[in-house]
Amino acid sequence: MFLEGGIFLSIIDKTIRTEFLYYIEENKILLYHFAEKSGINSGTLSRVINGSQPISVKILDIMTEYMGLEDGYFYEQYVSELFDDSTMNWRRLRPFIMRCAELGKNDCIERTVDLMMENPAYIQQLFDCAESLNAEGSAEAALIIYRKVCEGERYQHAERLAICQYRIFTLSINDDQQNNLECAVQFDPYVVRLNELDQLDALKDLMNLYLSLRRWDKAEQLATRMGKLARVQYKIKHQRIKRGKSYQEPSKPLFGYILYSDLIIASIYGEKNEYQQALYYVSCYENHEWIIENDLEAELTKSQFREWATANRYLFEIMAGRIEILDDYVDYLSTKENEILRGLFKLIKAALNYNMNMDHVLERFKTTISSFMITHEKVGSYTNQIIDDQFVNFLADVADYYLNSDRIRVGIQFILDSLAISARINNDACMVRGFCTFDSIRHLATNEELHKYTTLLKEVRKER
Repeated sequence: MFLEGGIFLSIIDKTIRTEFLYYIEENKILLYHFAEKSGINSGTLSRVINGSQPISVKILDIMTEYMGLEDGYFYEQYVSELFDDSTMNWRRLRPFIMRCAELGKNDCIERTVDLMMENPAYIQQLFDCAESLNAEGSAEAALIIYRKVCEGERYQHAERLAICQYRIFTLSINDDQQNNLECAVQFDPYVVRLNELDQLDALKDLMNLYLSLRRWDKAEQLATRMGKLARVQYKIKHQRIKRGKSYQEPSKPLFGYILYSDLIIASIYGEKNEYQQALYYVSCYENHEWIIENDLEAELTKSQFREWATANRYLFEIMAGRIEILDDYVDYLSTKENEILRGLFKLIKAALNYNMNMDHVLERFKTTISSFMITHEKVGSYTNQIIDDQFVNFLADVADYYLNSDRIRVGIQFILDSLAISARINNDACMVRGFCTFDSIRHLATNEELHKYTTLLKEVRKER
């Protein structure tokens, strides 16, 4: 059949152009009327229809909308036509990838990138595109491209490969602790291939993940590395400044990485019940006399570490046996909303160790505890993984606290709550702890409690 302008439409040659032409013929639409209504230049539209100009993704979207089709309707077909066209170039590919990300057409992104990877010249452009997508919050789309760039990177010690692995690591972390361990093991060898400033953030992120996995030795090793690297960079920074040279800062004040290293090491000693060593490192990150910076950001950072030092000194002293300061600490804790949960995590352990009465403390903060179970909101500067791990262990500790005082009903409810969250985050150690505790007292459980328990057990076994 023949259409306006002498354009021949072959039913066999089915392309986006021919489908559009069939639509306007069936609906008796003149091309110049379409051009007027759509805002597309009539000359541009004519060249697109004649095949002398490629269809841009912008024009494709206008045509799709005009035909009453859903956004991205032709995208699968567009991928094939893009690579059949000898004029295909990055100016057309990048807008298409970005638009696919907007619409969640990740399968189209994957196909497009797979075809692009046949030409190694595209690797840098794809990497830059992934960085843009990541900055805009299109994590899934960026992750697809980072993985493809890693597969196509020929030089195994290239910094670009290390950056991609870092992005894959941060974008792949979720509530599943087994997944997170695999992510950490995969990324670990690439940290040293990053530049020194990026290494600081990578070490911090990797260290925080190992903390959430309760891998204390590994976390301490990374904290020590981060502290040493930050001290070297801090010295270099101020040597350059004295010589009038510029210095590129990491994402946060450089001295903060030094203080954070000491804070983490203090926390790890606390987990190992070595409280005198923990208190020594508290004094290290509380001491700021050596810090040269005094701008607003620097002062805010110092203030945060002083707060942490005050809170942690209370905690470590209580954990070491100074239970007489409990009420002072609880009063202090009530003024620090973002520290309440973490403080409770430690206090319940002290209560178990020293047979302390914590009823008034748990009652005072019961809203905070129940609220976190429902909302699962981020707590201060702590990562979700760290808080989740500590929270399920806290619930198990609270269960022990109530069971030790023969308050069976309350204790069992906390066991079930701990098990439910442990199953969600795939925390094997806490699930085993919860199942063992419940089995030891199941003869005291009600039928309703037994039903909840067996349901949880079935769900865990099914997922395994």
